[in-house]
Amino acid sequence: MNLFREFIPSVIIARLSDSRMPVSAEAEKAMPRLVESLKNNQNFQDQLHQVADIESLRQVVQSVDPSLTGAALIPLDQATRPPKILVDSGVIDPSLPWRLLRCTGGPLVLQLICSKANFAIWIESC
Repeated sequence: MNLFREFIPSVIIARLSDSRMPVSAEAEKAMPRLVESLKNNQNFQDQLHQVADIESLRQVVQSVDPSLTGAALIPLDQATRPPKILVDSGVIDPSLPWRLLRCTGGPLVLQLICSKANFAIWIESC
């Protein structure tokens, strides 16, 4: 449970730590696909750079992949601190760094640092 606090704001920990079934490895492939969509779609990148609130983030992300239902705004210090379990990371352009993190026993989380806000995105389990 302590690793959740490292990656995801406390306001959403309760939603992630209940007795839901974990997301399948197949479903989690949506995360790297989202990163590929970002790399290949300048319009998607521009939209994310304009997002400043959670509802706008959900709308932009779900327009690309409706399975990505979990989302949170995160502070820059959280988005840049060294991760405990890093799965993958990169920079799409100089202004769009990303990283995939794994919470022990928990979700795969995509973190993005954008112009107006920083985000955590994941698939909520059933």
